[in-house]
Amino acid sequence: MDAIFVDDKPARITVYDFRRFHLQSFPSLADAEYDDLIASAIETVYTMFPGVAKMWDMHRNRQAWFDKTTLCYRLLVAWFIADQYPQVSSVASVNGVLKRKKVDGVDVTFNIEMFKDRDPLVWLRSNDFGRKALMMMQTAPRRALLRLERIV
Repeated sequence: MDAIFVDDKPARITVYDFRRFHLQSFPSLADAEYDDLIASAIETVYTMFPGVAKMWDMHRNRQAWFDKTTLCYRLLVAWFIADQYPQVSSVASVNGVLKRKKVDGVDVTFNIEMFKDRDPLVWLRSNDFGRKALMMMQTAPRRALLRLERIV
């Protein structure tokens, strides 16, 4: 996808973008009747994590900046939907509804203690989408510079 910038930031992801990359994990969201749910999740994630759009702005290659930002936001939206609406996801979620699951005789119990922490970055550890987004954010060049500023 070609890089599109709005107000000197990568353009927001759309419902179409989310479906294009994550429909296999959310097959029940294929119908247009779920457009509002996905759009609401996108809006929520952009509100919760506004700084993601600036994390890779140091790249000289604007396409790389765009690609990394949109990937991270897509993962954050997938994380949010999997946690808030686990019934529409084909992946297991631990926030809200699913705390324990038995699969083919194997009993899996999820650690829900982490959700007592108010730091949203801790909440991202609840599923694979969130863990991938967290890893991207923790290794972003802008975050590394912020850490160095605190040390110096």
